[in-house]
Amino acid sequence: MRLYKQGLAASWELFGFSRNFVFFVFVILFFMTHSFFTVTTLFFDYIFFPKFRKVKVKQPVFIIGHPRSGTTFIHHLFTQTDEMAAFTTWQLLFPALTARVIIKPIVRFLTRKNPVVLIPEEAGHQIALDTVEEDEMLFLHTHDTQFVIIGTPLGFVEKDYREIRFHDLQPRKKRIKSARFLKSIFQRHIYYSGKTQIFAQTHFSTHRIKTLLEVFPDAKFIYMHRMPEETLPSYLSLNYNILDILWGMHRFSEAQKQTFFEQRYKASLELYRYFYELWHNNEIDKEKVLIVDYKKLRKELMPMFEQIVEFTGIKPSKELRSAVARQEQKQKSYQRKHQVKTLSDFGINSDRVRKDFAFLYADDPFGQQKN
Repeated sequence: MRLYKQGLAASWELFGFSRNFVFFVFVILFFMTHSFFTVTTLFFDYIFFPKFRKVKVKQPVFIIGHPRSGTTFIHHLFTQTDEMAAFTTWQLLFPALTARVIIKPIVRFLTRKNPVVLIPEEAGHQIALDTVEEDEMLFLHTHDTQFVIIGTPLGFVEKDYREIRFHDLQPRKKRIKSARFLKSIFQRHIYYSGKTQIFAQTHFSTHRIKTLLEVFPDAKFIYMHRMPEETLPSYLSLNYNILDILWGMHRFSEAQKQTFFEQRYKASLELYRYFYELWHNNEIDKEKVLIVDYKKLRKELMPMFEQIVEFTGIKPSKELRSAVARQEQKQKSYQRKHQVKTLSDFGINSDRVRKDFAFLYADDPFGQQKN
């Protein structure tokens, strides 16, 4: 409830009493209703589907790293043959088993002839109702992910919201509760799908890696590494495009947009630095983390696939290996369908990036050349 109040306060601060304020009041009321439905149906799961609580979540794999560093590529690569316990968009939006009994017939009806595309590929990342999507969205239900800031008026006001970004630095009770919520959703989905391997895309959860290791001690992490001068223009462009589709960027003033993208830039810097410092200060078990270089992934897909398989212990089918081999051939001629703005379009210059991210510009920032 506190976050909804903050959303109302942010909307008032941005728009005053206006049509835009009224618009976002209805948006907030919609999400409050959805949240109530989710909480209620999650409760009923304990009555109607009590056996899900006995499900074991064994050796989950988490893909982390900055958005646009290849996290989606790796996620889709491994989940394309339906061997993993991967979530589709509608399952992420309705994680309760009870809710899925109600919602699934509606989804089948809506997608019986054509896919229902919520965000088109031209925006930079297609989201469809019945296709695999990133697991980080599950934390929307606990209001504990950067998506809460990015996708709402909260991102346009001059407030830090560090408690939502730095999950590992939250009070232990709060951060463990959030991770256990994730575990309970994984249990439900394994029970629901019959698939046992969790292969989750959770890029913003780079900030909760230590917490995840507490709740999932046998977890493995794939950290996607791509330099910020490549990720930032794509990431900020994606934010702009999706917000424009969802709410309309015309609702916000130029100063408000500048605030939004400045906050996103600072959050990106923090995400990169957090993992870098964890790694170099030996604050995480390096045996649990595989660092995958984006450029190497693009050039040597099959060898990198085999390295990930060996690291995670996943046993891929022949079908998946064949699909990866086909992808290796396809990506040689890949051309993106979306336009990417330049950093200067967001009020950021390359000199600032080089200075702020200087810690990454060593020849071998993670000591991986020996691999």
